[in-house]
Amino acid sequence: MLVAQPGNASARAYLGLTYEGLEQYDSARAVYTRLLFDQPPPGRPVRRLLDGRLALLTRKELQQRARLAIARESLLVRTPPDPNTIAVMPFRYTGADSSLRPLERGLAALVVTDLSRVRRLRLVEREQLQALLDELQLAASGRVDPATGARSGRLVGASQVVEGQFSEVAAANFRVDASVVRTSDAQIAATGSGSDQLRALFDIEKAVVFQLLDKLAITLTPGERTAISERPTRDIQAFLLYSRGLEAQDRGDFAAAAQAFQAAAQRDPGFSAAAQGAQTSQAAQTATATPPTEVAATVGGGGGGAGGEAPPSPNQGTLTNAINNAVPSGAANVTATPTSGGIQLPPTDPNRICEGASCDGPARAALVGTIIIIIRRP
Repeated sequence: MLVAQPGNASARAYLGLTYEGLEQYDSARAVYTRLLFDQPPPGRPVRRLLDGRLALLTRKELQQRARLAIARESLLVRTPPDPNTIAVMPFRYTGADSSLRPLERGLAALVVTDLSRVRRLRLVEREQLQALLDELQLAASGRVDPATGARSGRLVGASQVVEGQFSEVAAANFRVDASVVRTSDAQIAATGSGSDQLRALFDIEKAVVFQLLDKLAITLTPGERTAISERPTRDIQAFLLYSRGLEAQDRGDFAAAAQAFQAAAQRDPGFSAAAQGAQTSQAAQTATATPPTEVAATVGGGGGGAGGEAPPSPNQGTLTNAINNAVPSGAANVTATPTSGGIQLPPTDPNRICEGASCDGPARAALVGTIIIIIRRP
């Protein structure tokens, strides 16, 4: 199909879904990205759908990377990490007010952002570490201990890990404690703490970050110090809503995440991280709720943009529909040829497939192999 009609957006969308099903996420990303930059540009519904597929791809890539890291742990522990790479664990809430628990994610995200302002440091993405922690919990057995921060840091290639906790203390104060742990020997390299009223949360967090950097003997430039001192928002309630969005996003509840991020952005229209989170979660929610056949139809229709050819008709043949129904993931789709009534099979050369889709993904010998077709009896 793609060799004969390289501009067929529906077929290219199916190709992206096929790559997803094969867990060749880099190739799927190349297909979706090229579709986004088609000329004429795709309309807003198509852009949102493709943005959502890309967001879901990122999540799958992180999960895949986490599984691979665990499988290769014995090799990773023998490879010295970059000495300037730091990971930040979710902070642990030790208080009794459950409404503050989402700050476990929010504080970690804030510390990641602040430390990333230091030019010499390389920060592990919060989502990457969270994917690893989730995978360790899923694989919890005698060999896997998800509570070990140093081990988690080694698995993501960090030389140091920031761990912390927070709680309410006497006189309505809010306290944050943090430490930097070396992944090589699990020894504490630096500590920091601060307390004040909850409304001074950002002041507390900044003070802790500066203490950690000072004890690590990292000298900041005036520009770095100014950047770290910036607040994401002046509204503590907006930040709490944002933290709830991160919590929902981590568990894959994109509808709840979008709602929380939107509420945060409404309280503070200048809270850019909340606005971006709402946009990403809405796109992911759309992609999650859209069946594969509708993905191809929407992209093929163009929504006011690229694609050209009409999407396959649902009445192209009993065999085609049976095959499509037998693959609930939509990872592969066989399209009947209208003129002959037969089945158009993909080329057997992965190079030609990717070239036909105008993508830059790597050619993989594993793309074409044994295909098992299951057809349900009437």
